[in-house]
Amino acid sequence: MTPTPGIPPRQYPPLRTLADVEAIEQVPLEQRITRWDFALNLLDGCRNDPQRAALHVTDNGNLDGKLITWSFAELEQRSLQIANLLRASGVGAEDAVAIVSPTVPALFATMIGGLLAARPFPVNWMLDAGALGDLIQRSGAKAVIALGPTPGFAIWDNVSNALAEMDSPPQLFTLHDPFAPAHAHDLLVAAAAHPQDRLAFRRDTAQRNTIACYVHSGGTTGHPKIVQVTHGGMVFRQWAANICLAFTPDDVVLSDTPLFHIGGLLVRGLVSTADGHTTVVPSMHGARDKRYIASYWRYVERFGITQISGVPTTLSVLAKNPPTTENISTLRPYFATGSTAMAPAMQDRILAITGARTLQTYGLTENTSHVSVDPRDGEIRRGCSGLRVAYTTVRIARMGEDGEVLRECQAGESGMVLVRGPGVAAGYLDPAQNRGVFLPDGFLVTGDLGSVDAEGYVRISGRQKDIIIRSGHNIEPGIIEDALLQSPWVAQAAAVGKPDAHAGELPIAYVELLPGAQVTAQELLRYAAQRIPERPAVPKEIIFIDKLPLTAVGKPIKHLLQADAARRVFNAALQPLPCRWELDVTNTGGSGLNLVLRLHGAAPETRRQAEEILAAFSTPSTIED
Repeated sequence: MTPTPGIPPRQYPPLRTLADVEAIEQVPLEQRITRWDFALNLLDGCRNDPQRAALHVTDNGNLDGKLITWSFAELEQRSLQIANLLRASGVGAEDAVAIVSPTVPALFATMIGGLLAARPFPVNWMLDAGALGDLIQRSGAKAVIALGPTPGFAIWDNVSNALAEMDSPPQLFTLHDPFAPAHAHDLLVAAAAHPQDRLAFRRDTAQRNTIACYVHSGGTTGHPKIVQVTHGGMVFRQWAANICLAFTPDDVVLSDTPLFHIGGLLVRGLVSTADGHTTVVPSMHGARDKRYIASYWRYVERFGITQISGVPTTLSVLAKNPPTTENISTLRPYFATGSTAMAPAMQDRILAITGARTLQTYGLTENTSHVSVDPRDGEIRRGCSGLRVAYTTVRIARMGEDGEVLRECQAGESGMVLVRGPGVAAGYLDPAQNRGVFLPDGFLVTGDLGSVDAEGYVRISGRQKDIIIRSGHNIEPGIIEDALLQSPWVAQAAAVGKPDAHAGELPIAYVELLPGAQVTAQELLRYAAQRIPERPAVPKEIIFIDKLPLTAVGKPIKHLLQADAARRVFNAALQPLPCRWELDVTNTGGSGLNLVLRLHGAAPETRRQAEEILAAFSTPSTIED
């Protein structure tokens, strides 16, 4: 294989087993990758075939409406202009530029220009004003680029309110719906006054450890952490994605995952641009746009899409709405998905209707995405997330309370997942948060529990913070969820602990059924119990829910389910109280819960009764009159 940078070769070695991964590693990585500046890789992608379409954009899922197309030459020109504008505006190479926008074509130019001139920081545009302001201030952003006033989006109001609370707010530029007029302070309009054929400032070539951008963690509980992603990590991710998925410059891909998430930013976003792929942006709402999803197979046919795109929640919808008359022959025989576990029945359904195998992945922001991927030419082992990516070390260890490694786990034994490799980030922006996560020997403590079997397959069983503790027995929610997902009825499942006066916690499961599925909770419990290897882990209850609460990238928001489970328990336990009362259950971070009981007109003996009821549980509680 020839070295990267540049467009990767079309021929790839087979990936079948761990031996194939090890064979790749016989050549030092430094001989495969000779330049570590991801911004320059992006420019190479633009220059490979300048007149090829870089971006096709449709108007929020309207495949029959107007189409906007940018060539790679146009994308490069606008990217250079944005880089020059940022530097002319006083933004330095080490300054953050917060970007709060759904996927519009200008967002790709903004990210490329940002990587050339500064440290772009894509931010979840669905956050409220308080959370946005917190992230913008903690990043020290010198500029904010945000979607202007646009129907269906609260971004402008939230950003404006966030900046209004700051003593010295950063300068503000706007992006706009490409099918609508520009707003005041439009980034592309302002950038048009700057050179489009060269950088108007001196820029040193980035090194492997040079900070490229910031990406924040999911932040489903507490404050999201800001991760410092390096140029080396991004270049390695491009190389690894090509090796694992055998991309070619002829690929045409869908960008329907938010670019503020590491997977959407790289594997379904900028990696495609650096490789010279054509990217189709179907909607500013991404896969949340029902009109787009209803036309998904028509998009494949019209644009010649080569790889299916979607997290398991999206794929579950597609599996139930197969193509009818659409020609989907351009699809390649495999594609990658991640975010959360996928039901095997759904994988089988996707294979049956498309001929494409679903490759499961495991990754995290702190590793610049993928740690492991199912082998494209080998066995897909159910319940696993494939083989480790080449040049990446995966250790499974038992950890002490102080974060020290007590011992290495045996093959198949569950423990903490530790990762070391070229993708590991340079730590959090706040150095205090690195303790116990980024270890001195280069290993990343992922916070995930899992195992590696004798053939090298990685299995992730859950987050350490999501462990259910039943009478001192630790239960990994993943073994419950895996058992439920094996059924032909379940689309999504999330296991959490509910408070119990005797056991501390008991396992329960929230389940979203596939459309049209007919099964009772008891039938599903019996099915799962036969597939759960330890009796204490069998859930005491299954709660059907229309839609499982998910993050923007499809991960269950378990702290909401933990709080809901606690409300159900305490509402039942407090029923005997002979007065009017209100219950407030909040999550304090991770699986920590706090309960406030407000009594109205309660006699002293009623208050004592309430105290006795709550004292039987370990959940921290307060009673207010």
